[in-house]
Amino acid sequence: MIKTPLSKLLFVDIETVGVYKDFEDCQKQNPLLSEQFIKYFDWFIKRFPEDSDLLSDNHLDNLNTIFSRRAALVPEFNKIVCVSLAFVMENGEIKKQSYSNKNEKELLKNVKTTLDKCYKMDFYLCGHNVKNFDIPVIAKRMIVNGISPSLMLPSFDVKPWEMKVIDTKDVWQYGSFGSIGSLELLCVNLGIETSKTGNISGQNVHDEYYKDNINDIVKYCEKDVEVLIQIVKKLKELE
Repeated sequence: MIKTPLSKLLFVDIETVGVYKDFEDCQKQNPLLSEQFIKYFDWFIKRFPEDSDLLSDNHLDNLNTIFSRRAALVPEFNKIVCVSLAFVMENGEIKKQSYSNKNEKELLKNVKTTLDKCYKMDFYLCGHNVKNFDIPVIAKRMIVNGISPSLMLPSFDVKPWEMKVIDTKDVWQYGSFGSIGSLELLCVNLGIETSKTGNISGQNVHDEYYKDNINDIVKYCEKDVEVLIQIVKKLKELE
């Protein structure tokens, strides 16, 4: 089902948080960005209709809540706090490397070094929803930090059939792009222990980061790449 050799896949997962703790903090430290957040407030509400109840009285509280809940999902308002990379050697041994740093620029410079090496070695990137999230977020955050994105991150001028990317969400959806296909749901269907069982989840990474709980975030991120490897192995072992 996946023809690319396992040993040529670079598995990737990232964890992001809002670039500031909340809207008030953003307003103090980056007034221009906070103005943009206000302009896009309606967009956030439309994008996440489950937050529509926040269109009520206390506007500042609502801005703080939406920023804390959703800024991590939008590269213009987030920052990367952990990138976990892994590959499987010919003998089956798994090699992992995680990058975490409060200084996002230093983190991304280290990530780029690894991506550039893997690009020269003709690796394919592999992740879940990597085309719609991880790749554009890494690329945009590199640009924001004054770093030229790695050539391993396909840009606007790369033709779809030239992309060296395997997205397990695409694989699972099987051409039905409106269908559901979260990493957790995929694990449950394939009988793989999900990475979403611990204290950290995508919904609380932002809060845990601003509580200085980066170690658990790194473990959570690494668990995701381990799960990705198990998924790809299972898909490659189909009869």
